[in-house]
Amino acid sequence: MLRLAELRGAEIVLECLRAEGVELMFGYPGGAIMPLYDALDGSGIRHVLTRHEQGAIFAAEGYARVTGKVGVAIATSGPGATNLVTGIADAKMDSVPLVCVTGQVRSALIGTDAFQETDVFGVTLSLTKWSRLVRTLDEIPEVIAEGFHWARSGRPGPVVIDIPTDMLKAKKEFSGPVKFIPHARPAEAKADGGFDDTIVAMLQQAARPVALVGAGAKLSGAIPELRRLLDDLNIPTFSTVHGLGAVPPQADYYLGMVGMHGTRAANMALHETDLLLVFGARLDDRVTGDPTRFAPGAKIVHFEIDPAQLDRVRPCDVPVIGDLADTIPAFQAELRRHSLLDFSPWRSVACGPERAELDPRGLAQPTIRFLDELFSRLPENSVVLADVGQHQMWAAQRYRSSSPRGFITSGGLGAMGFALPAAVGVQLAKPETCVLCVSGDGGFQMNIQELATVHRLGLPVKMVIIDNKYLGMVRQWQQLFYERNYAETDLSDNPDFVDIAKAYKIHSFRLKEDAMREFPVSQETGDQIDRFLNSPEPELLVFDCAPEANVFPMVPAGAALSEMLLEDE
Repeated sequence: MLRLAELRGAEIVLECLRAEGVELMFGYPGGAIMPLYDALDGSGIRHVLTRHEQGAIFAAEGYARVTGKVGVAIATSGPGATNLVTGIADAKMDSVPLVCVTGQVRSALIGTDAFQETDVFGVTLSLTKWSRLVRTLDEIPEVIAEGFHWARSGRPGPVVIDIPTDMLKAKKEFSGPVKFIPHARPAEAKADGGFDDTIVAMLQQAARPVALVGAGAKLSGAIPELRRLLDDLNIPTFSTVHGLGAVPPQADYYLGMVGMHGTRAANMALHETDLLLVFGARLDDRVTGDPTRFAPGAKIVHFEIDPAQLDRVRPCDVPVIGDLADTIPAFQAELRRHSLLDFSPWRSVACGPERAELDPRGLAQPTIRFLDELFSRLPENSVVLADVGQHQMWAAQRYRSSSPRGFITSGGLGAMGFALPAAVGVQLAKPETCVLCVSGDGGFQMNIQELATVHRLGLPVKMVIIDNKYLGMVRQWQQLFYERNYAETDLSDNPDFVDIAKAYKIHSFRLKEDAMREFPVSQETGDQIDRFLNSPEPELLVFDCAPEANVFPMVPAGAALSEMLLEDE
């Protein structure tokens, strides 16, 4: 009789992770998770030690966002697990597939306030798609298989699997990983069997139709299908910050990013439309402005995989539930069976030069010129990661790539400190790709310790700090709406980031604003930027930004998209 192998729980976990396709994971060891680390050698899975658990989960997010695979983060009980919470919330809001494996105190001690005991299941319950506290050694294979299923299925998201340390130490006969088979559910109202002509009729009756593209188009893998459909529609189109790259920026119908810091053309077209087609966007407040005045004269057709995202602003007229990879081709097939009206008069108004930004001073800002120069010199298929703040919006506004996964940021949660560790995960996933991390002087310091990870691994990440010596986005609001009461936003006592990078043995230099006042830039400045981007080593560039430089356009809180500010006055 064949005798099954007897493995420790930790070894079973790693075998199951490998069966799910995990090749790389990020973490930080501690007492309760130590058995898992003890079993790592020979597991076939590479582990990357970050310098903080938040760094680990953001790195796992970066890996997941750029590959579409499930990212994996490991942490110990108590503070190790609670340090993952911000990343879990970020992944939930931005639909990032993650599995977090946390160690827990011994089963017998649960509920006794033992050393480093935290109810991780309870703490993360509202932030996860699915979570489980493992109670028996036998259930580990099933729990891991189900966790990965929920992380990657439907609208992706984070999963937490909490395992008591005694379960990781105990041994049992192991017959191998299992596959999770979900229970059959009632069929969704998908349009993969064909559309009726309702939406086509709405288009034929519309005078000012527009299309809005969100992250769902990328997550579904439906970018080629979406682009073919948009070419057929040929109506003014714009994207959310997570939709950047889904639509080629050179398309003559594309108006850029929409929302609080969207382009004037995109915001005005969305305000004036009479038919809004939404493809995989959840229409949060940063996109809509005042929800009671969002697209006030429009009917809304919402293509969405997650029914919970419908009717969040106001009821949509036609919901199309299902994977965009199914619903977009079905809609296009129906569309091609009809003759559409020519929307060129509306398109010429929405995309015309009179809708361009009106603030020549804003467009001439040295920081904007710097980002334009930087982006124009990026190698093909580079990945840009933006942290959170003014620099994030400047970068989103100036980004001009048609790479669907080429722009990555913390959107829904807006978590400062995201970009640097996320860049670690992206660079490990794409070792031959130029990875550019754009941060502010505030956010960079929130996970600055990950410079040690960059150095240890020799990752050629290119890091830019836009240094205005303020918490810039908060300061901008204080300037415009709080009579310049710059309460607790002054960062003028920042350390010298060039020296800090050098302490981590990373080459760094500073570029002054004056270098961007020439147009075109000098040969010397251009050469500096080229050397920075093409270096085989990690590099840090600090750009000195004017302390009171502001991001425009800007839609104030409570305003409609049409009421955006275009300059300080």
